[in-house]
Amino acid sequence: MKVDLVVVTHPDPEVAERLVSNLVSKHLIACGHILPKGASLFFWDGGLQREEEVTLLLKTIPENRSALEQEILREHPYRVPEILFLGADYVTSGYAAWVRDACAPAEEPKLGEGGLRGPA
Repeated sequence: MKVDLVVVTHPDPEVAERLVSNLVSKHLIACGHILPKGASLFFWDGGLQREEEVTLLLKTIPENRSALEQEILREHPYRVPEILFLGADYVTSGYAAWVRDACAPAEEPKLGEGGLRGPA
């Protein structure tokens, strides 16, 4: 089973936490780890820039790449956010299975079994 580690930087820790929570709720990632703020130095708009950013480490499956990218782009404040999909060379089978299960949307209840119209 394949697992991706996705690296994303974000300028605001509180907004980043809401983003991670949203991504977990939508089953686009199994989990997200928010590293403390650090200095990021980069060339942008003709000069050297410095920003304080948190780094997000998101775990997902390759099938979620497109939807995950779109959701991050929709919510991120940067015009060109850092979004790096890194395919893991090796993942323990138990962890890979957990990531896959966590990224699967919850099954919809069937009608007549407590579904949309209540219990049968």
